[in-house]
Amino acid sequence: MQVIDWALRLTVPYEGTITAQRTATIVSTASNAYQALDLINKKAFDLAILDIKMFPIDGVALLTEIKRHSPSTQVVMITAYPTADSRNECLKIGASTYLTKPLDIQELKTVVQNLAVA
Repeated sequence: MQVIDWALRLTVPYEGTITAQRTATIVSTASNAYQALDLINKKAFDLAILDIKMFPIDGVALLTEIKRHSPSTQVVMITAYPTADSRNECLKIGASTYLTKPLDIQELKTVVQNLAVA
């Protein structure tokens, strides 16, 4: 499983955090949205974890670009500022799920495991 992450790059230690049962997980991180786009353009990812509040473009714009370049990539959106409108927009664009901060690591593990077998 190939995972690209922007949302968790500073908040979660990776060892043992993002794994799927019986699936090797390779995690690539991006320090900004442009770097994430560059990674997406270079190789296919099974999963992307994005924060809605990103710099220099926001996570919704990055979600749109990811789905344009790689429609099969599953995308988990994370936000500390949840609204019904942003949730609906993300899901309409193609996000697989929408999680809120503070992030429940067990919930994230469950989401990643479920998406790995989907």
